[in-house]
Amino acid sequence: MWYKYVLVLAVIVIIALIILYSQNKEMGSPLKSGYALTRSATNVVMFERKKDTGKTMVVSAKEVVETGDQVTYLKDFHVVQQKGVKINGKDAIYDRNRSILEVKGPVNIETKDGSQVLLTGFVWDRESQKAFSKNPVKLEGREGIIVADAAEFSDEFTQIALIGRVHAKIAQNFLNH
Repeated sequence: MWYKYVLVLAVIVIIALIILYSQNKEMGSPLKSGYALTRSATNVVMFERKKDTGKTMVVSAKEVVETGDQVTYLKDFHVVQQKGVKINGKDAIYDRNRSILEVKGPVNIETKDGSQVLLTGFVWDRESQKAFSKNPVKLEGREGIIVADAAEFSDEFTQIALIGRVHAKIAQNFLNH
């Protein structure tokens, strides 16, 4: 008769061990120190509204990866600002601690009136609201085309200062206004 109690006790111990083992598997192993946590998402739309000015901005991206050290990586992104400026690019890195967006690769900036700025990469300091590109810049609009070696942007990309070897091809009727 006592063997029945031992058998029941053994079954209970085996079931308890199976339950404990399966719970540890689900929890995973603890992270080693020094590793930053990351999270990623696809087809993301983010809305930003500044508390002090009420200005809004919409950022959408096909892929977003955020790291534990406050850095966000964007792939195939689009930014639309309140003043109607649209920024489209392939790759960007946003350092939230420094409020700096570094865009890499081809970029297209479109203004409200349909003019476009075509360039390869720029750095945007979101605190000062100024951006710059040390790469060649091409501005295309109804009045013509302007190219330059570099550019600085301000006032939410509505003001552009062209730097170095600036050349323009303008429409004939542009000077008649």
